[in-house]
Amino acid sequence: MRFENRVAFITGGGGPLGIGRAACLAFAREGAAIVVAGGRMADAVAAEVQNEGGRAIAIPLDVTVPEQVQAAVDTTVETFGRLDILFNNAGILGRSKLFEVTAEDFDRVMAVNVKGCLLCAQAAAKVMREQGIHGRIINNSSIYAEESHEGALSYCVSKAALNRLTRSLALELRPDGITVNAIAPGGGAPTGINSPQDLPQDDSLPDLLPASADAPPLDRRATVWDYIGAVLFLASDEAAYISGDIMTIDGGAVARR
Repeated sequence: MRFENRVAFITGGGGPLGIGRAACLAFAREGAAIVVAGGRMADAVAAEVQNEGGRAIAIPLDVTVPEQVQAAVDTTVETFGRLDILFNNAGILGRSKLFEVTAEDFDRVMAVNVKGCLLCAQAAAKVMREQGIHGRIINNSSIYAEESHEGALSYCVSKAALNRLTRSLALELRPDGITVNAIAPGGGAPTGINSPQDLPQDDSLPDLLPASADAPPLDRRATVWDYIGAVLFLASDEAAYISGDIMTIDGGAVARR
């Protein structure tokens, strides 16, 4: 198992349909202890990991609040003794057009999608540095960082900023052997922020759409599992010399640019 004896801290892991929940399950299946940091169903996702035989804790987290971020990282170290992997997955969509977006809306999207990643990276990288861990930080960006879409102004801007943050962090943490990369999902996989279906109001978890068969065509709707392999790879030893990269995962749609 690739991540035995390692600890993965996944923000927004309690999103019942999203990449965060799938990442929690995938990392646990590869041996990592899991911190489900935020998301309204974080307790249920942690229980799901535990029911599969993994180790997991759930921590409520608003990534925009420095004190909560630091407390969550402190709890992680107190519980598991270390922190090896940070997956900055928490994000909000923030649909908006130029003459509709308010200053408050814009600030909220930037706070969650950019500042939250910075705060979590600061706290996690400090632990990695102090413990001499050549850690991994992966940010969840989007193809919208490179593509402007009407009605998603704030989101597009925030993901473009996150890409630059990713590369800036990679440069600063290079001497510590800590890599920082991002995935840029596309393909329309349903997640907690764009799902058309109603989510349960209790702690029951809906089924995640299964991974597609490993065969063509690529011209299909993505599932969250189409993104998870890249997250695991960037967190692995095999990716030790990759840093500052934005990995696009969109079924080849990038070829249109």
